[in-house]
Amino acid sequence: MKQEHLSQCLSLMVGFCATLALQFPSELLGAEQTPVPSAMPAATGAVGISPTPSPTPERPSVRWVGVRDSNGEKRNEDKAYAGRGDEIWVDVINFEEWVRSLGDKKPPNHEEKDLILYLNHVPLKGVHPFYWYETTWGDPPVQTTDTTFGFSLVRNEKSKEGWSHLLNKPGFNRKVIVSVGFEDSEEIHSQLSPDERKRTTAELDKLQTERARISPSDKHAVEENERKQQVEKERLLDQEFYLTIIPKFSTAIGLTVILGALIAFVALARYTHIIRDPAAPRRPDGKRPYSLARGQMAFWFFLVIASYFFLWIVTGDMDTLNVSVLTLIGISAGTALGSAFIDASKPIPVASSGNQPIVDVTRPHNEVLAELTQLRADTQKELEALQKARTLISPSDKQALDDNERQQNEVRERLANYRWQSAYFAWPIWKGVMYDLLAENNVISFHRFQIFVWTLILGIMFVVNVYGELAMPEFSATLLGLLGISAGTYVGFKLPETKAQ
Repeated sequence: MKQEHLSQCLSLMVGFCATLALQFPSELLGAEQTPVPSAMPAATGAVGISPTPSPTPERPSVRWVGVRDSNGEKRNEDKAYAGRGDEIWVDVINFEEWVRSLGDKKPPNHEEKDLILYLNHVPLKGVHPFYWYETTWGDPPVQTTDTTFGFSLVRNEKSKEGWSHLLNKPGFNRKVIVSVGFEDSEEIHSQLSPDERKRTTAELDKLQTERARISPSDKHAVEENERKQQVEKERLLDQEFYLTIIPKFSTAIGLTVILGALIAFVALARYTHIIRDPAAPRRPDGKRPYSLARGQMAFWFFLVIASYFFLWIVTGDMDTLNVSVLTLIGISAGTALGSAFIDASKPIPVASSGNQPIVDVTRPHNEVLAELTQLRADTQKELEALQKARTLISPSDKQALDDNERQQNEVRERLANYRWQSAYFAWPIWKGVMYDLLAENNVISFHRFQIFVWTLILGIMFVVNVYGELAMPEFSATLLGLLGISAGTYVGFKLPETKAQ
């Protein structure tokens, strides 16, 4: 019995030892094959421990921009306005790093003084910085360098082409993207673009939403969120830069002068003979009609002087007149001069185009029209009375018949004059002016209509070109010749009238 128990115990001990012997090598082998983890993955895989990212340098870009005046650089402004001739400053982050990143695109001269200004991706060649300085912040190994460049918004011979692209179709202010770069190279990225500003605003909204979710007891997370918000808010400063194209003060003064001259001219044209035709018959209101040739000369005078002032305000150029403009002025002046020479050989008519009404034409037109209407009715009755009296005259009484016929003709002439005069006083002012310009001896003439239409079309083309291209138009010799032919036709049609008289 004892032996059986002893043998069972021995068998159990042998089995246990065998099991241990079999498991131990496998565990040892597994321990030998398992690599020792590195410190970084261990930190990454540890629960509740976030990895510490290695700091990276900030991307080179234009961060801020503003205006510089006698008091220095204006900073911390949401919107900056500068016009041609003003001085601005531009902050560039990590400028040297950007220069190194150009590689083969780097020009031979790539120092600070060789930079030029870019507005809306348009290079302003010849516009170089006149001062610059650096500011560095951050701790090694990563530091951020802010280089401030000062530029003067001048329009010189090299930058004229770039300014023409920026200033065409001008308004008072135009929002632009400010950047810097080298000539015949690329510009640095700018954070002042509208898209960049939208992304910055979205990031700020995201941080503010996260801030509401952070527990007040987590001071570290609160401080970090507020720090990031402050960085994003600083990025919003000076994000909007506006180029002032039309200065309001100078424009107001110039427009006051030009409008004052135009108002004075309109008053003189209405009450004097400054653009009236002294050789034409008087109108029903007792005044001479407006002269088409003199009106054309006045039209080109005001159009050219207003365009010249506009171009000077926008571009600063004083030498904007060209051969086409001088030719237009010459054609209009020659037309007026030729018309005046021909009219000088005519006797000045005393009568009007139709006898003058016996009413007071200095009163308002509606009162004159009412009296003329009554005169027409009375004259019509007088004509009917003469026609009735003629039926009572004996056919053998030739003298009485002739007198009646003569009286009827006089009454018919007066009635026709009253009708014409009533129609004239019923017209609006603009229609009376147009009739003066297009009619000659109470007849609308095609040669007058032709020169009027050509003058109007060229005037529209003139204004559109000045506004869109910021330059006086260059009309071809063929087009100017066509206008000259129209003017010559107008003057030539006056000659037969002189010979007839």
